[in-house]
Amino acid sequence: MAKDDIRYSRMSDFFQLLYMMMAEPRGVSIDEICDEFNVSRRTAERMRDAVKNVFPQVDVISENDKVKRWGFINYALKELVEFTDEEIAAMEVIKQNYRSRLIPEIDSIIDKMKVLREKKSKNVS
Repeated sequence: MAKDDIRYSRMSDFFQLLYMMMAEPRGVSIDEICDEFNVSRRTAERMRDAVKNVFPQVDVISENDKVKRWGFINYALKELVEFTDEEIAAMEVIKQNYRSRLIPEIDSIIDKMKVLREKKSKNVS
């Protein structure tokens, strides 16, 4: 596995965890992160913290005060993420300069960025 593939994998895991936190109304626990990503408890905590650092809107959701869970209570992804034209252009440049089997994944990320930006601009209008 190339060094760039490792970085891409981490980014992919970050977004997968973000989507998990948003999709589950009760949020996700550290144990669920460990199971989903096959990682240690400490790595799961780092992953959770990475999402919290980027998205301070992450809520702590307790379940019977025994298991802490993290997620988003009153947010949709389009309210949390905003991409500028410059960021999308930067991804296009990265794609052009990145020769790898990951080009379809990079295209997918760029398409999602554009869709989120378009939805946000329509909601503002």
